[in-house]
Amino acid sequence: MPETDAEQQAAQEVERPGEQPGEVTARPPAVVIACWLLWSLVAAGLLVCVVVVTQREDLGSVWSPMQVGDSTVQPVEFVPVILVLYGVTAVLSLTLIALFRVGYNWARHSLAAIVAGVIVVAVATVRTDPPTMVDGMAIAAAVISAVTLVFLWHPQSREYVRLASR
Repeated sequence: MPETDAEQQAAQEVERPGEQPGEVTARPPAVVIACWLLWSLVAAGLLVCVVVVTQREDLGSVWSPMQVGDSTVQPVEFVPVILVLYGVTAVLSLTLIALFRVGYNWARHSLAAIVAGVIVVAVATVRTDPPTMVDGMAIAAAVISAVTLVFLWHPQSREYVRLASR
C-alpha cells in the first residue's frame, strides 16, 4: 500500500509504449466519462431510495399483493430490502470504480455487469406501473446505464486497462 503522495501517484500512472518511464499519462476521456456516469448512477440510486421511502404507500399498493376477503396475506415491507440492496450495491460499485480507475480490467467487467443489472431492474420497474416519478427515474436510469455501458466498452477504456496490466 503506497504511503506517500508520490507513491500513490506512481501507482496510478500508466506507461505507454514510446513514452519515458515515469512519465505521467492521463486517463483517456472514455474512462473519465465512464467514471462520472457510474458516480451519477450511485447518486441516482440514493435519490431513488429517498423516493421509495417517501412514496412507500403509493408503491405498496402497486408492489404488494391485493388482500381479498379475509386473507391473512400481509403487505410486503420492501423498504428495508431496497435500502440494504442499495447500500451493498453502492459500496461495491464505488470500490470497483476505484479499481477501474487504476486499470483493473476485471473491475470494468464487474461494473458492466452491475450496470446491465440496473437496466434489467429499470425495465422490470417500469412494467409494474409505478407512480410517474418512479417511472421517470427508472427510464432515466436505463438511459444513463446504456450510455455508461458504451463508455465502459469503448476502445479507449479497453486500451487503458490493457496497458495498465503491463
